[in-house]
Formats: sequence, structure tokens, C-alpha cells
Amino acid sequence: MSLALFISNRLSLRSSSGKVQSGIVIAVAGIALSVVVMLISIAVMMGFKEEIRQKIMGFDAQLTVSVQDGDDETPTGSLVDINELQSALKTLPANASSTLTIRQPAILKTPSDFSGAIIKGMSRDYDWDFVRRNLVEGQIPDYAADSTIYHIVMSRSLSRDLDVGLGDKIDAFFLGNNGYRARKLKIAAIYDTHFSEYDNSFIFATQPMLSALAGIGENLGTQLEIYGLGSDADIAACARHLASNLMDDLYTGKTSKFYSVTDVHSSAALYFNWLELLDTNVVVILTLMSLLTCLTLISSLYILILRRVSMIGILKAIGATDGLIRRSFVYLTMRILVIGLLIGNAFGVGIILLQSNTDIIPLNPEAYYLDHVPMLFSLPALLILNAAIIIVSLLVLILPSAIITTIPPSKVIKYD
Repeated sequence: MSLALFISNRLSLRSSSGKVQSGIVIAVAGIALSVVVMLISIAVMMGFKEEIRQKIMGFDAQLTVSVQDGDDETPTGSLVDINELQSALKTLPANASSTLTIRQPAILKTPSDFSGAIIKGMSRDYDWDFVRRNLVEGQIPDYAADSTIYHIVMSRSLSRDLDVGLGDKIDAFFLGNNGYRARKLKIAAIYDTHFSEYDNSFIFATQPMLSALAGIGENLGTQLEIYGLGSDADIAACARHLASNLMDDLYTGKTSKFYSVTDVHSSAALYFNWLELLDTNVVVILTLMSLLTCLTLISSLYILILRRVSMIGILKAIGATDGLIRRSFVYLTMRILVIGLLIGNAFGVGIILLQSNTDIIPLNPEAYYLDHVPMLFSLPALLILNAAIIIVSLLVLILPSAIITTIPPSKVIKYD
């Protein structure tokens, strides 16, 4: 153990009466509060981005393959043929999954009202986990049965606008081929993601129903959606790789159409740009709380020095260097920081875990797309934040501790 660390450990943060000095209590409370605010800010930012990201990717796939400049003169000219894409799909990562979909605009009509919507027909192998997590009534139909082919999953906002409920039937008019076709659809389930821009537009159904309406085979669809690619970097890399493979297949004659690949960051750029603004808000909060912590520590350092001026003079008189004394008081101040960090981490992590498991803090879903404050606990973020606070605090205390060099031992040994 170094001599400076030994001296700091021998010094007490209590007054001669044995009570913790009020200035130290205030310093610890200020540091703890700053840590709590920083932890919650990071947790809310990460949680909010993750929640919104999952909702966006539930409606818009991570990657979407569609026909670019299709031949509209033929019924299938602008449709994706899943059989043509098998070669390129084999190059996707092992954890990736794909599903063929059909998006068909329709007019929904009740005796008292009507509304436009997009019927999104999912193939038989579609993973309904996203829709299932957001169900508020009913359950996903068993689309393997022919009797459920005209069953749909509608959003709560659309059902309220049309004044229909679970189990009701509604007339749907599908446009195309210079006319329309009418079908009566049954509401088998109702979902609510609180994402009004999507909820007001999308109805989930089965691809075989829309294929039958269009008179095409189930190997054809308007889009091929790809999921399970992981991080944003993985999505971008996979998009470039898949686009290159599809272009090679076109040149070698494996495909007869020009397929384009769109990643979710392009199709939903507005929302992802909005999410990036959250980073700026968090940086501002972290900066302000860091300044508060640094100012609190500097004040605490001065208080500790002023209360031990006589001791500093004695140490200098017996040969202690200014550097040794400065390090001793910096280490002593760091004890205050560590206590504040421990208390702040305990309260901050407790609040994050409590909110993550109970959602007791609500939000207005019309403004934030969520009905609760999302908090995501991240151990790496916690460790990095604490390490950054300790390092910055050490650097900040070096200059203020120089006040010790101005204390002459001959004048302060009798200082009261």
C-alpha cells in the first residue's frame, strides 16, 4: 500500500464529535442523485429505442425484397417469385428467416362507416410472435384450416373507428384489375401496439386468401420479408450481400426480374432519425450530471483541506512532499465518490429493475407510442458509466488539490 493511500485511509470523514459532517452528507447525496439520473437516462434511452425498434420491425421487416420496375402488363410481372430467390436466400445467415407476403389495399365498410386499410397477407410459415405479443382480444387464427381463411387480426384503433368488435364480420372491397372484389371478413383478434401510424393502416390476414383473390399461386407475393438478422450493422451488411447475389442471379439467368433489397432503416427512416435525437438528449443530461458531480467533489475536497490545515502543516514540517499530501486528499475525496456511487447504483438499478418488471410509470401512448416508460438494464453500460465517472473525477481533482502547495507549515501548524 502506498503512503498516500495509507494516510487517506487513516483520515476520517467524521467530525471530532463522531458525526458525519453535513458537507460530506450533502456531497454524497448529490453524487448519488447524479448517478441515479444518469443511470435512468441511459436505461430509458436504451429501452425506448429497443421498444420502438421492435415495433417498427414488426410491421416493416428488417429486409424487404421486391420487384423493381416490374412488367405491369402481365398479372405476375411485378410480383416476387419465391422459387426464383431460393439460390440467393441460401446465402443468408443461419438465424435469418423469410416469409412471403402480399399487401393489398382495401376499403372496409360497415352500415355506419368506412375506412381504408392495407391487408397484409402472411404466408403459412410466418412467425406470429410480434402480433401475438400485442394482442388485446382474441387469438391468432389457425390459418392451416380452410375455415379460417377469411379471418383477420385488426387493430384496436381501426375497430373503434368502425365500431366493430371481436367476432364481428365486416365487408371488405379489394381494388384491382380495373374493378373490385368484395369479401366478408371476420375479426378473430384485435391487437394494439400503440403505434398509431401503423395501427391505423395494417390488418393482418393470410396470404392464401389474397392469392385466391388475385388468382395467383402461393409462390407469388408483393414482397419477401426477412427477419432475425441481429444488429443494425448486420442488417446493412446483409442487405448489401443479398442485393449483390440477386444482381448476379439476374445476370446469370437464375432470375427473370430485377429484384431490389430495402432495409428497414430506409423504409422507416423518419422514425430511426427521430430515435437518434434521443442520443443528443442523453448526452446533454450526462454532461450536466457529470458537471454536478465534479463540482460537488471539488467542494468536498476544499472542505476536507480546510478542516485539516494544521495536519497539512505538520506533514510538511516532518518532510512530506506536496505531491504526497495532494494524493492523500484526492484519495480521501474519492472515498466520498465511491460511497455516492454505491448508493446511486443501488437506487438506480433498483428503480430500473422495478420499472422493467412492473411498468408502474405510465406514458401517453398517443405521444410516445408506448403506454409505459421503458427501461432496459445493461451491465456493460453500468460498468462503463461508473468507470468513466471515477476516471473523470480523478482528473478533475488534480488541479484543485494544488491549493495544498500554497499552505506554509510555519503559519498553519497552530491554525484553529
